Amino acid sequence: MSTQTHSYPVLLKSGNVRLLLLAYSINVFAVAYLIGYYLNITLASIGGPALVGLFATINNVFSGFLPVVAGALADSHGRRYVILVSAVFEILALLALALMGSGGRLIVLPAVLLGVASITSSPAMFSLMGELAPQDAMGKAMSLLFIASSASGILSYLTFGSLVGKVDNSRLFVLSALFVFGSILFYLRVSETMERKAGGAFGRFREALKGVTLLKESLLKLFMVYLCFELFVSSIASPFVPVFLQKVYSLTVSQISWLYSSIGFVTLVGAFIAGYVVDRIGSLNSLILKDSLSVPLLIIFALAPFSSAFLFLTALAFIEQLNVSSSRYLVENTAPEHRGLVLGFKSSLAKLSAVPGPAIGALLWGIGPGLIFIVPALLTPVGILILLELKSARAVSHSF
Repeated sequence: MSTQTHSYPVLLKSGNVRLLLLAYSINVFAVAYLIGYYLNITLASIGGPALVGLFATINNVFSGFLPVVAGALADSHGRRYVILVSAVFEILALLALALMGSGGRLIVLPAVLLGVASITSSPAMFSLMGELAPQDAMGKAMSLLFIASSASGILSYLTFGSLVGKVDNSRLFVLSALFVFGSILFYLRVSETMERKAGGAFGRFREALKGVTLLKESLLKLFMVYLCFELFVSSIASPFVPVFLQKVYSLTVSQISWLYSSIGFVTLVGAFIAGYVVDRIGSLNSLILKDSLSVPLLIIFALAPFSSAFLFLTALAFIEQLNVSSSRYLVENTAPEHRGLVLGFKSSLAKLSAVPGPAIGALLWGIGPGLIFIVPALLTPVGILILLELKSARAVSHSF
């Protein structure tokens, strides 16, 4: 095992890393409260859990094919180009939300646009950060994005959560759009790591097809199977967490905002530790550790009273930071010229796999809200078995 030579302070000496983190932090601050809970609560107030499930399903459908397109564009046009385009669409979605306010079921359309725009930039974002960092600190570099996301999420929940009820939704969404615009100004100052490719659209399409053939490799294909299953399982419960807190534990929007903020402080620590853990024990072992711990935590959270359930929800958020290892695994196992495409394909497959999850969650909610956490917990060991098989296959391939 190689000696760890690059620490967080060393990574932060890079001006590009600092600029990217600043821009990303402002971007996340602008939309975290919406994506985290407020859109789901707003939709639930209009159409109940069924509308929340519909929103999550439509969001997953569009997020199922756009990231792979965005990933291919990131490889052919540059990482920063895709990030900037995604930010522009976020602004358009926020302005549409501002015009519509909180009335009518059609609010689901700009809500989907906002969710899709925010996820579309992910392949380019992780590719860019991975390419700005040295090989032996890639896990820490990815964790810096998680740390920035958690810290900005805390500020977003506190700031916008305190404004809910005091400022009408239209002004709230316009304010968010202004912050996204501010993030664009900093994104523009980050150096590009993948220059625009020559050869016209046909040449770039041919390069993209070469990247797709990488997915035929057995080890990469097996890892994609794991990611698809993992996202399917998590999508059963994740859209309903804020609704569960509101309906089962009778928390107000303001209380949920404070709860998310306090959990955010814990995930800050979790993301910091995750960088060291992933670089130390490797990507696959980190994912096995995360899944193994999540099984009992999900079950206990579903059954415990809120006084103790809060602790288990916090623990779940803490270990979720180990998910940084999935992006790290792909970045370190793909060539730069196809990295964005493969990361985009990962996001697309994962989202498509998550399409039936919210509908299943809505059905389970009708039987008993706690089941939306218990059923994913019972399915998670299947993902662990896939990871163990992947470890075994890698060991065999490396022995030749």
